[in-house]
Amino acid sequence: MNRNSDVNGDRPARKAGVSRRSLMLGTVVTGFSAAFGEFGLSGGVARAATVDDATFLSVSRVITGHSELHPVIARRLFAAMQKTFPDYASKIQALSGLVAQGGTPREILDRAGDLKDDLLALNAAWYTGSVQDKTNAPTVAYYDALMYQPTRDGLPVPTYCFDRPGWWTETPPPLGIAVHAPLPATPPAPVPQGIESKAPPQTAPLGTIPPSSPPHSPLPHREL
Repeated sequence: MNRNSDVNGDRPARKAGVSRRSLMLGTVVTGFSAAFGEFGLSGGVARAATVDDATFLSVSRVITGHSELHPVIARRLFAAMQKTFPDYASKIQALSGLVAQGGTPREILDRAGDLKDDLLALNAAWYTGSVQDKTNAPTVAYYDALMYQPTRDGLPVPTYCFDRPGWWTETPPPLGIAVHAPLPATPPAPVPQGIESKAPPQTAPLGTIPPSSPPHSPLPHREL
């Protein structure tokens, strides 16, 4: 019996060891894990949202004033912030206590106190999609960064386009506001009123004051 055949003797037995296909598949999986796992980018599949993730998202929505922030981007941004800034989770807990008092983003900023820098850094991260404003800072979102959203309907995100030729020649979408706000009407000048002019009061003239001594008479000239 041929030892290289299977139990039924129909097919040659597969040699022991790792096949080339398995080796290539393992290499690809390892590469993707290293590329996307550094800042928790695979968290949407491999890691469930934690309590800190939920707190980070709720704080971010209040501070930015945008209730539509995406949970997946929030998890990735939170992971990147934790990797860049030590003990960042405690800062989020402190910000959570701050926003729990209510108010608009501006009102929250006014009473932030020592948390003002942390609040502004979180707001900037959502608007720029990057953890820090510096070269080679980790970037979590680009197309979905908040700074590109106000003009997204009429101006594409840099390096993107509206996927149709000549879109730049089209009329921009309406703004919904007047291009030139009307200036407030200037009220007419009041009608001048006639004013009666009166002569200033006059003082009485001084009377003649008589001299207290007779007038001086010079002595006659005498020759010596």
